[in-house]
Amino acid sequence: MGCHPAAPVSLEEVNDSDLKAKLQNILDAETLPEAQQAVMEASVALSLLGCSEFIRSLDQKTTIVDEAARAYVEGRTKAAKEQFMDGLQTLGVANAIVNHHDQMRPLFVGGLRAVSLEDMQGLFQLHLSEPGSNNRRVENQTLLFWNDWLMEVDEGTRPVTLGQILTFASGVENIPPLGFCTTPRMEFLHCQDGSRRVFPEANTCEVILRLPLHPTYTLFVEFMESGILQSPTFGFV
Repeated sequence: MGCHPAAPVSLEEVNDSDLKAKLQNILDAETLPEAQQAVMEASVALSLLGCSEFIRSLDQKTTIVDEAARAYVEGRTKAAKEQFMDGLQTLGVANAIVNHHDQMRPLFVGGLRAVSLEDMQGLFQLHLSEPGSNNRRVENQTLLFWNDWLMEVDEGTRPVTLGQILTFASGVENIPPLGFCTTPRMEFLHCQDGSRRVFPEANTCEVILRLPLHPTYTLFVEFMESGILQSPTFGFV
């Protein structure tokens, strides 16, 4: 699409056995007369592919074979490629690929990458209480617990993984290439009507993670890991 040079075409991609054999004979030629003879024997096929039918040096044999293989492979896929491009143009995807190819690459190649520590630390939009309030003080402490715990999880010293934490919060183990439909949020489970909720909770439809409030890091980690390891039958709202 004009962004990057086309990938080289291998002779192995030519599935026409007769053409493949003729091209292989050209490559196998050890002298110029042998190469010219092999090119002449393949002249009809080379002509149909729009490739040169004469060589003046032995070095040209590889160029002719590469050109013929590319013409054959690309010619067979041209109609499908054009139809594919027409489909991408319909919703403007083709233009997005051309103008933002690095950002669009994960949608088409490489598969999903594992969630990282940086992903988890910046994923959630915080819903915090009024600055200076007692609730805010407890929330700030819990955020310190949360970040310390994530670092331990990332180091592999805890019984859960970052992917399991994300699955608990969202229902998926990887962040989608284009992100979630809604902005993931983090809330805090304050005591209501004298009741205290000690385990984490999540709304996977809206990607909301609710953290329990504990006075110590040890208790926070214990109940976070217990709740996540007991999912999916526990902790979802």
